[in-house]
Amino acid sequence: MKYQIKYNYQTGDSFHTETCEEILEFEWEDLDIAKEGLKKINEHYKWYESKNSYSFNRDKVSKPKWHKVDTSHVSEEYYLMNIRMDNGKELQFWPPWVGYFDSLHWVEIIIKEDTDMRIEVGY
Repeated sequence: MKYQIKYNYQTGDSFHTETCEEILEFEWEDLDIAKEGLKKINEHYKWYESKNSYSFNRDKVSKPKWHKVDTSHVSEEYYLMNIRMDNGKELQFWPPWVGYFDSLHWVEIIIKEDTDMRIEVGY
């Protein structure tokens, strides 16, 4: 069985907001590693929130010990996070819920759908 992480977040701009549900492009066969990913997302998001000037917890949350990213293409390391895959490798990515107008609502592990058992007919 394969697992993925689904997330719900708010995004927008100066003129509107919308709530979105998406699925991370990564997948796992090891449920424990997927659960570790959920924990990392939670820890990273709390740290990210504490770095923002509007946060009541400004700089009160420490950088997660596991957080090691290449910052050669971003100004601040808290915009990036890394997540472990089944093969033990860490993948670095920019979470879609990290941005000026974005806020994460929840994340959950889902079982990847078997696309052979679903047909999209259209709207």
